[in-house]
Amino acid sequence: MTAYIWESLQGHPCLGESEAAGQLRAVKCATGQVKPAAGSGLAALFGPGMLSGRARVVLTVEPGQKVEAVEYRKQRMDWKYVRTLTASGRDVYYVMLPDFPDDWLDVTLRVSGQQKADRIWLGW
Repeated sequence: MTAYIWESLQGHPCLGESEAAGQLRAVKCATGQVKPAAGSGLAALFGPGMLSGRARVVLTVEPGQKVEAVEYRKQRMDWKYVRTLTASGRDVYYVMLPDFPDDWLDVTLRVSGQQKADRIWLGW
């Protein structure tokens, strides 16, 4: 699977995903700013969702914060830094999940040289 994230001319983040080279399966653009809940440094920019039978969520973190680890149901998840959004300065991360989520996603962030535990609910 391949994912592309870009910003529209209006500064809105967009996501394109494909299963195989050249076959784009989904394109979505946020219609406004996605901001973390009070006291949190992260927010779900896109998702959770599924493509090719795998679940994923695209996270964004506040400027100056970096993801160090991601866990779902106490298991480490694969994640990838994608890019920094120009309009907001937030970093974007793509996280693959073992199944469609209905639980907390625990994220370890690096903030001002210190680790900070944060979490986000990924259920309906």
